[in-house]
Amino acid sequence: MDNNNFNEMSNYELVKQLLTAFNSFKEKLEDPNYVQLEMSIKQMMEAQKEMKEDITELKKQLLNPYDGVIVETQRNTEHRKENVAFEAERLKMIEEHRSLVKWKGNIQKVGVAILTSAGAVVAWILSEFVFKK
Repeated sequence: MDNNNFNEMSNYELVKQLLTAFNSFKEKLEDPNYVQLEMSIKQMMEAQKEMKEDITELKKQLLNPYDGVIVETQRNTEHRKENVAFEAERLKMIEEHRSLVKWKGNIQKVGVAILTSAGAVVAWILSEFVFKK
């Protein structure tokens, strides 16, 4: 309705038309479909708010600089790299130990051979010079 029609209407007609519009609006508000739609929208808004809170909590858990999932993953990766380096160092030390044990065994054999030879030389000297007199 335009402004001219409102001016031409009597107060009674204007009130009657407003009452009709209000009753129509009231019927729409009380309509079960409208109420159900309103409840669905409220539920959707609540679910969206809960989802937002959950996403915020997940972001905190993932991105926490002290104990977040990303930090823990990086620590795990660093730990694995350290273990690989330590394992290489350990294998190197084991090989060096084996080499030292072999060297020690060879030195002991040489030492025993030298002592046996020295003993034989001393025995020969004693037998030649001390006992033949």
